[in-house]
Amino acid sequence: MPEFARVAVVALLLLAGDAAEAMGVRKDSTLLARSGDGAALYEVREHGPEGGGALTYRIEGKGRSAAVEFLVSSDFSPGDGSRPQRVSAQACEQRAAALSAELARRKIAGVTVHPEHCRARDRNGLVTATVSPR
Repeated sequence: MPEFARVAVVALLLLAGDAAEAMGVRKDSTLLARSGDGAALYEVREHGPEGGGALTYRIEGKGRSAAVEFLVSSDFSPGDGSRPQRVSAQACEQRAAALSAELARRKIAGVTVHPEHCRARDRNGLVTATVSPR
């Protein structure tokens, strides 16, 4: 293979890698609250390259193996511009109740869960923290 052809192939592979990376799901994690013994509540938002995303609440203990997640919204686009909600309002409400129970069990104070927000399309405001995490 001539040298210029090898260079062209390498350049195309590098560009393809950048394009694939740009098409990935972006994930943002925000610490909302922490208990006295170190358990923490995080809000995890995922953003899809074609629209939509996911909203998950993650509670971590002292070790990562003690983590539990509550997916309350997922409306990634399947590629046609639509954003169907894959987590029903009922499933969201059940997960919100389980999240509330886990917050109480782990003694993470200053957090309010609003299951009525499960009826909203974007589910923003489902969990609010009244104190800043330490």
